[in-house]
Amino acid sequence: MIDILGKRYLYFAISLLVIIPGIFLLITRGLPLSIDFTGGSLLEVQFEEGKQLDTTQIISLYENAGIDDAQVTTTDAGTTMIRSSFLTNEVRDSILTTMNDQAESEITVIRFDSVGPTIGRQVASRAGVAVAAAAIAVIIYITLAFRKVPNSFRYGMCAVIAMVHDVAVVFSVAGIGAILFDWQMDALFLTALLTVIGFSVQDKVVVFDRIRENSTLLRRLEYEKLVNH
Repeated sequence: MIDILGKRYLYFAISLLVIIPGIFLLITRGLPLSIDFTGGSLLEVQFEEGKQLDTTQIISLYENAGIDDAQVTTTDAGTTMIRSSFLTNEVRDSILTTMNDQAESEITVIRFDSVGPTIGRQVASRAGVAVAAAAIAVIIYITLAFRKVPNSFRYGMCAVIAMVHDVAVVFSVAGIGAILFDWQMDALFLTALLTVIGFSVQDKVVVFDRIRENSTLLRRLEYEKLVNH
């Protein structure tokens, strides 16, 4: 039998070492949200070798088109990625034409994605509703399933706290990844987050169900030994 609870302070320390730095970065720098949540446009282009425009030229080009929030990054593949507020097709075509003229070469458009601000807010709102609904469902389910166990409501609250912990780990890793690898939270991040919540809830239900069985079969054991069993 592994003494899991006996080493709980070690596990708490490991969790804090993962969570605190990432959450601190998210608080100080903000969430690295992609256009899926904020709304806006992402234009990824490939310049011909030796004819790339630098960051200052691209930002100036956008400003001339009335877009003053462009952010330019270079990907590992050597392409140039430009994030900005929402671009209409006309503004995009005008920017690309000017890029071609300034680079004196034909630019290849790798990707162009646009999400309106209303859709971005809807995605963020629905994500929050999904997390809240999962938390409420867990409390209700575990409270009912463990109704014959004393203080069954506490099991539900513990499951929610554990789920919040798992979500915090995901956000923390995303925050660290945003600094190290320029990660952004997009629709796929939301999918991953909901998957983590689902597995977290399932795991807690299985573990608590085992504790419930053991509490009936092994009544004389101390609670820590009961949980470890």
